[in-house]
Amino acid sequence: MSRNTGANPEIAVNRFPWMWALSVYILAYGLILTFMSSYFWDDWPGYYQNTDGAIEQAFLIRGDWPTRAFLEITILGTRPELFRLLTLVAYFASGWFLFQILNTLDFLKNNQVRLITILFLILPINSARVAMVDLAYACSFLLFFWAWFLLVRKSGWIKDLLALLLFLLSFGATASLLVFLLVPCAHILYLRLHDSSLIRNRAWLSSLAIFLISPAFWFLDRRFNSPQGHYLTMYSLQKSGVARALILLFIACSVLLWLVKVGRHDLTEKHRNLLISLGIILVIIGAAPYIVAGHLVDVSEWMFNFVPRASDWSSRHQLLLGLGLAVVIVGILGELETKFKRHLVFVIIGICVLLNMTFMHAYFLDSLKQDEFIDAIKQNTELSTSKVIMIDDQAERFNARGRFVRAYEWDAMFVSAYGNESKRSISGLSYVDCASDLIPDTLLTITATTGRLKATLLRDIGINIAVTKIDPCP
Repeated sequence: MSRNTGANPEIAVNRFPWMWALSVYILAYGLILTFMSSYFWDDWPGYYQNTDGAIEQAFLIRGDWPTRAFLEITILGTRPELFRLLTLVAYFASGWFLFQILNTLDFLKNNQVRLITILFLILPINSARVAMVDLAYACSFLLFFWAWFLLVRKSGWIKDLLALLLFLLSFGATASLLVFLLVPCAHILYLRLHDSSLIRNRAWLSSLAIFLISPAFWFLDRRFNSPQGHYLTMYSLQKSGVARALILLFIACSVLLWLVKVGRHDLTEKHRNLLISLGIILVIIGAAPYIVAGHLVDVSEWMFNFVPRASDWSSRHQLLLGLGLAVVIVGILGELETKFKRHLVFVIIGICVLLNMTFMHAYFLDSLKQDEFIDAIKQNTELSTSKVIMIDDQAERFNARGRFVRAYEWDAMFVSAYGNESKRSISGLSYVDCASDLIPDTLLTITATTGRLKATLLRDIGINIAVTKIDPCP
């Protein structure tokens, strides 16, 4: 049932908390503005080294729609500064749409809607958003919540058609949203079942019709625009993963029924239990498409994504977890009727902001390290005769989120230093395989002389390199 804003003046003044939302969001992610032009991970081979034609071809191999190439190549010109600005805007705008969406639910109080929105914006998840290559997820995320907003807040066939188009566009680069479509479908069903002017059968049929675009899209997209090579395996279902997801969903639904039954005589407790169990279900629905593909398999993988130096780029699998986690937290808190609970809210928000600042600070230091490394090898004359280089990185403490630098990233940094005429290759092995075609003739040792705090204040990590000629396979 949507809120009757005319009958309830309190609801009518429930406006988006611009000051709070912008303040905590900027605190959480503002450090992105300090490394706007940096490349990370797949950005190096994907954007820095590729021509526009090669980038477009790579998107086709991934199975992405042409809309991605149009946005990233034609409009943004593969400029990292614009990628990161759009990423910041896209996730914040998604939070605005979510606020409007939640306002249609009569079982959520105004302060709960605001708190869920704030937490949705700043939960310390998906720090991989800093990579240019993950802009597609941010844009899909925005389009999906925009479509959801139109579906539940507006009426008329034109707006419904626009919502359908936005849903389809969101699926084009982020297949996990095909499963998450369950959530807006359940939302519209809830609203229509509580609308006395609508026939119940029509409510069920209309919601089912909306959800059917998900399997229809999957079938048609796989037939006419299927991913190729290892991407096909990456985006394919695994039987064990499907079984895990179904088991988790069954457990969550059972918990929901049990909690509602336990709290049926206490409306306040029933409301808390309802939010907690709904939040758990939302988390599982958000995680399901990643679980079926072999990710988020065990507890350690879930936990590591929240640890400052233990995620690498796997935090991108948290893309759809924010809403469910926010609802769970708000459900656990319940009514904010005591001073302690209100203070606890500030503590939770503070922890979220602090963790995000830690993550973004790590990427800032990582970008400094890359820049200083490129300058160091550019000035080194001993590398002029090197053909195959083995990297001994002793400054890994400056690698963001505990990530390891791939060989193709080192390759691209050498291209950045020497230009396209660089003929050097990087041996990605920690040992020498004499049967390999890449037998290193040079050992390049990277060290750093400063600590993290000093490096932050001085914007200088103190990168040093040592070049040693080696002959490991005489």
